[in-house]
Amino acid sequence: MGDEMMIALIGAGSALAGALIGGAAAVAARAARSAYFGPLDVARREGQREAYVALLKAADIYEAETASAVEYARLLLEDSTRGSAHRPLRSGPDELAGYRNSISSAATHHPVTAAARQVELEGPTRVAEAAKAVRAAARQLAVTLTGVERGFGHPAEGLGPVIPDQAHEQHEALRSAINAFASVAGKRLNTW
Repeated sequence: MGDEMMIALIGAGSALAGALIGGAAAVAARAARSAYFGPLDVARREGQREAYVALLKAADIYEAETASAVEYARLLLEDSTRGSAHRPLRSGPDELAGYRNSISSAATHHPVTAAARQVELEGPTRVAEAAKAVRAAARQLAVTLTGVERGFGHPAEGLGPVIPDQAHEQHEALRSAINAFASVAGKRLNTW
């Protein structure tokens, strides 16, 4: 064997040893990075999951409360039109007061708003946008329900027949926004 061949074999052996050492170092670095960032990533994911669950709970409670309030708004409108036509009311004064109290308390959307803002902080963008849609739908429904309450609180201003229909449509929009959020959040949680 000539000197040239010997030099080539030594060079190839050195390159192979260098590649093995470099590859082992890269694997060790990746393992070290995973060991360091793994717990941080798990904690971040857990924070997101908790925020998503909190929004879903708050939104589901609000949706259930407003379902009754939307129906009470319809009943109040029916009795309002019956009373203005001088026909007997279907509901007694205590029932009407109960309907109004239910509508008034259902107009409070603050727990949904607070939970949606937490999700917006946790992200990611697609989930944050879905949370904003839930917040906007809850807020719009709350404004309409406040209008219903105000309409009965100030009879001179009256209550338009379109308001219960708007409340029903907005309630359906809220339900749709909640379902869309649940879908996006579920996909996010299941892709890690």
